[in-house]
Amino acid sequence: MRNYTETRYGKAHRPPKELLLARLVKSFPERSFEDEDDFYDSLLEYEDDLRQRYDYLCQDQLKLADIFMNNPRMAEFIGEVLGGEDALVACVRHFGKDILDCAGDESRLAELERENEEFNHRIRAGQTLRREMEENWQHSARAIARFKAQKEMSDEEFEEFLERVHHVCEHVFMHDFTTDVLEMLYKGINYDSDLEDVEREAEIRGRNERIALERRQPTGDAVPQLGGDGSDPAPDDNRSAAFGYRRRRSVWDA
Repeated sequence: MRNYTETRYGKAHRPPKELLLARLVKSFPERSFEDEDDFYDSLLEYEDDLRQRYDYLCQDQLKLADIFMNNPRMAEFIGEVLGGEDALVACVRHFGKDILDCAGDESRLAELERENEEFNHRIRAGQTLRREMEENWQHSARAIARFKAQKEMSDEEFEEFLERVHHVCEHVFMHDFTTDVLEMLYKGINYDSDLEDVEREAEIRGRNERIALERRQPTGDAVPQLGGDGSDPAPDDNRSAAFGYRRRRSVWDA
């Protein structure tokens, strides 16, 4: 079992309970810890206080992180100052000398405030867009899984497919249209209508071929079918539309 007290304070340390008691006495000097319940009650209060301080610290860190995300120049400025750079030099480097020139000009300060608000608005819009993209990607997981299963695509094949899609989208968003990109977009957009045209043309071609075949069938005399019993057929049976309602010649006719 890992011995935290020995690792933290060395082998010649005091017992853990004695170390905790020393901390409690420092935090609550007016209390007595002779009773075990009082000891653990104070220990619980001590732990809750530490956790509350930790929560406040985390909240402050998150607020500071939000400020840096909304204004990267401020983050870079503070980082350089903390790294030992002269504050005035860092201020001019990241915010320009105009901020110094307009220190006493309220109208210029108001203009800078408006420009800074527009900048922050763009930053927030970008963050919102990134969050929406991440959420949309998570919501698309099931559709992607079904698509890969239907197309029998591996993960590598799907990644290659997405790279091609991103390549096309990049050209579209940048208005960089090439013949290949336009051809791919045209085929994708007109796929359904092109398929309908092909099916319609195939139907018309099949109907025309059937009509041509019917027209090529012979309309003159042909070898008649032999009677089953050798007797003369009835007069009506001796004529048919296939022979133009003319009498079919018998093999016995001279």
